[in-house]
Amino acid sequence: MKSLKLKTKLLYLLLLVGFGLVVVGLIGYINIQNIKRNMDTLYFGSLIPLSDLNTITATYHNNIASSVYRWSHQLLSDEQASETIMQGLDQINHLWSDYLSHHKRPEEMAYVNYTETQIQSIGNYFSEVRSLMNDSSRSHPISLMTMDENIQSIHSTIAQLIAYENATAKYEHSMLLAQYENALLQLVFFLGVILALVMGLAWIIFSRIEVQQQQLIASSETLKHLNLKLEQASYTDSLTSLFNRRYFNIVYEREFKRALRSNTPFVFMMIDIDFFKQYNDTYGHLQGDTALQAVAKVLRNALQRPGDYPFRLGGEEFGIILTDTDCANAHSMGEKVRAAIERLKIEHKGSKILPILSISVGGICITPTVDMSEDSLIHAADTNLYAAKERGRNQVMFSNQL
Repeated sequence: MKSLKLKTKLLYLLLLVGFGLVVVGLIGYINIQNIKRNMDTLYFGSLIPLSDLNTITATYHNNIASSVYRWSHQLLSDEQASETIMQGLDQINHLWSDYLSHHKRPEEMAYVNYTETQIQSIGNYFSEVRSLMNDSSRSHPISLMTMDENIQSIHSTIAQLIAYENATAKYEHSMLLAQYENALLQLVFFLGVILALVMGLAWIIFSRIEVQQQQLIASSETLKHLNLKLEQASYTDSLTSLFNRRYFNIVYEREFKRALRSNTPFVFMMIDIDFFKQYNDTYGHLQGDTALQAVAKVLRNALQRPGDYPFRLGGEEFGIILTDTDCANAHSMGEKVRAAIERLKIEHKGSKILPILSISVGGICITPTVDMSEDSLIHAADTNLYAAKERGRNQVMFSNQL
C-alpha cells in the first residue's frame, strides 16, 4: 500500500513536470511565432516595399521622364518614346500592385490611398503625353516644365510614404525587442515557478519517503524483536522458562563437538524429582506445576555462568550442561543444586524418603573422543540417575571418564 502511494506521488510529479514543459513549450512557440511575424513585418513588410517605392521613383525619372527629354531633343522617335512611356507605366503599375500586396496597417492606408491617387493622376498625365506624341497634327508642344512639376510632385509623395515606412520599421523593431524581452521574462518566470513547484513537491515526497523509511525501520526493528521473542519461545519451556528439549538437542550436539575439538571436559547431568507422581496425586497438578517452577528457579539461580545451560527435558525431568569447568566443580554443582532443593522444604507427604521435596542427580564428566557417540553420554548420565534412585534417592551419582 505504501509503495503504491509512493508510485502515485511520483506519477503526479511526473505529470506536473510534463504539464509544465508543455506550457513552457506553448509559450515559447507562441512567442517565436510572434517574433517571426514581426520579422516578416519588419523585413518583408517594410524593406521590400521600400525597394518597390524606390524603383517606382527611379522608373519615373530614368525611364519615363528621360524618354520625354530625349524625344523632345529628337533622340527618340514618336513610337519609341511612346513605347518606353507605356512600358514604364506598366512597370510602375506592377510595382505598385506588389507594394499593395504586403501587409498594411489601418493608420497607413491614408498615405497609401493618397499616393495611389497621385500615381493614377501622373499615369493619366503621361497617357496624354503619349497621345500627343502619336498625334501628328498636334498644335502645341509638350511642356517639360509641367512634366518636371508632376515628376517632383510624385517624387515628394513617394518620399513621404518611404519616410513613413522607415518610421514604421523603426517602430516594429522597437516592438520586436520589447516582445522578445517580454518573452524571455515570461519563460524565466514560468520556468522558475515550475522549478519551484517541482522542488517543493519533490521535497514533500521525499520527506514522506523519509518518514515512511523511518517507520519501515521501526517496523523492521519491531519485527526483529518479535522474531527474537518467537525464537526464544521456540527454545523455552512455557511452564518453567528454562530451555526446552528442542534447544537441548541443539546445545548438546554443539557443545559436545566443541569439547571434542578443544579436548576439554564435557559435563551433562540429569535431574529427576523424587516421587513426583505421588506429589501430583497428593497435591494436584496445579501444585505440581508450582513445584516444577520452584525447581527451575533453583536451577536458574545456581547456573548463571555463560556456559551453564539448564533444561526441562520433560515432565519432572531436568538436564544440565556445563562447559569450561572441571569434574570436581561439576560434582560440587550437582550437590549444590540438590541441597538447594532440600532447603526449600516443600512439603511432600507422598515421598518415601523425606517429608519434603527432593531430587536425584545422575551426572557424567568426560573428555569426548572421536570414537565416542553422543548418545553414550546421555545413556551414562541416565544410568547414574537410576543408580542414585536405587541407592535411596536425594543424592548425586557422578562418574568421571577423563
